[in-house]
Formats: sequence, structure tokens, C-alpha cells
Amino acid sequence: MISIYMIIALATTALAKGSIECNFIEPAGAQLCFGAVGQLLIFHLPNTANTDIWLKKDNEHTIFKKVKNKTVTPHEEFLNQPKVFPNGTMKLGNAMKRHTGDYVLEVFGSNGVLLKKVKMHLELQAPVSKPAVSQKCLSPEQMNISCSSEGDEAEFILTLDGYSLIQTRAQCQSQSSSTENAQSKARSKTEQDKPTFSNVTISLHGQLTGNVMCRVWNNVSRDETLLHLTGCTAFLSHSPLVVAVRAGVIALLLLALCLGICHVHKKTRPKTVNEGVSKRWHSLLSCYKT
Repeated sequence: MISIYMIIALATTALAKGSIECNFIEPAGAQLCFGAVGQLLIFHLPNTANTDIWLKKDNEHTIFKKVKNKTVTPHEEFLNQPKVFPNGTMKLGNAMKRHTGDYVLEVFGSNGVLLKKVKMHLELQAPVSKPAVSQKCLSPEQMNISCSSEGDEAEFILTLDGYSLIQTRAQCQSQSSSTENAQSKARSKTEQDKPTFSNVTISLHGQLTGNVMCRVWNNVSRDETLLHLTGCTAFLSHSPLVVAVRAGVIALLLLALCLGICHVHKKTRPKTVNEGVSKRWHSLLSCYKT
């Protein structure tokens, strides 16, 4: 006996507002830059005369290279994206998940000596979508509550009338660097930019009522959805099994009624005119013969 009541939230994720600005000027060493997919991605590079600059991603792709004040063509993946302004600001357009990675900036003097080396890890996440919450009655004593959302590394918390039911984090999808690099090469760019789908389900007693709140968030966004629970007993009369049983009982009653009417009609069926005339002639013939 199952019935489902659901609040469905659109799974589309709007582009995040604002910008992500990663500073490669100061200080030297390892740094972290973090932001949301869809934001404007900006790199701030040194703008020193008589120096050569080389910016690489994952030790494979050249993002920007300037040698003796001449720009070298970058890797084809970033060929049409970087726009470098005289002040050293580089705009790479709207950030995409494929931009996530390890960047290294090297600055060389006119004599070829390395003057500075800056490492930057850029982490981009897809914002979470408004969570979709559903209630499924499995029996009068058991129901399942599910909450799902799109977005990277989403965390969930479910509460009933303010009391915490469960708090969990989506399983991390990161893998070892060698495996991840091999798989990223095999996947298309579109697949890399797809958001992650996460879901959490909890079982409750079927007679619980109240307001269930599902909150979901990650490092760049958050949202929530409220669902009013109704006891499963109220849903049983609408379950497919109950409806089927009712339909069967009604069909049997109609069949029994039809058979009863037919039986009564057969017992009280009047004689036809031809039958009465035939019997009268037989009686007269019998009297005549005697």
C-alpha cells in the first residue's frame, strides 16, 4: 500500500553573480582560490617590464605566456578565453568546472633566471539547486522521506518541527590524481561541467505529522524546502491496492445482482400465446377421440 506526495523543485541552477579573483602577484608560494561555477573568473598577473611570464595549468596546458613582451599562443582549450589587459588583469570569462586545477606562474628575468614561482589551486563548485522533498508511505507504520539536489559536494540536514533528524554530506567524488587525469581526458568537456546529483533518504514512523525542513548547502550556495507530513493512514484509502480491491468487490456485487435477476426472471417467465393455443388443441383432440 503505497502513496506518494511530493514537492518537486526545478533542478536548474542559475549562474552565480559576482567574480572570482585569483591573485598571482603576492605573496609567492602555494595559495587557494575558490568560487562558484558561472562567476566571472579573473587572474591578476604581475605587470613588470623586462620579465617573461609563463602560466600553466596542471603542468600540461599553457594559459598565458609572454616572452620578450610577445604573447605566445596558449593551449587550444584556452585559446579564445583569456583577455589580458595592460595592468596584468586576465579575464577568462564565466568559470566552468573544467577550470578547476593546479596553476603555476613563473616569472623570469631578462637573463632567464627564475625570479618568482607562485602555485595556485583553483576550486570551482556548481551551486546547489532548490531541494526536492518527497514523502512515500510504505505502510501505516512506515514512511520514507527523501531530499535531493544538484550541486557539488552538497551537505544535507533534515529537521522535523525544528528537531534534527539527520545531517550528512554527499560522498566525495574526488579520486587519485592519476586516475582523475586519465578519466578527465576520456570525458568530454560537457560531461566535466555537469553538476553532481545528490540524494538522502530517511525512514520514519508512518503516523508522524509535522513540518519537515530539508536544508542543502555547499561552499558557494545554500537553499531549503519545507514539506508538511500527513499520517499514512489517511493515504491508505487512495492506495492502488485498496482501489483495486474496491473495484473487484463492486464487480462481484454487480455479477451476483445480475445472476439473481436472471434467476427470478426465469421462474416467472409468462407463457406465450402459441404455447397456450397448442395445449388447447391437444385437449380438444383428446376429448374428440374418446
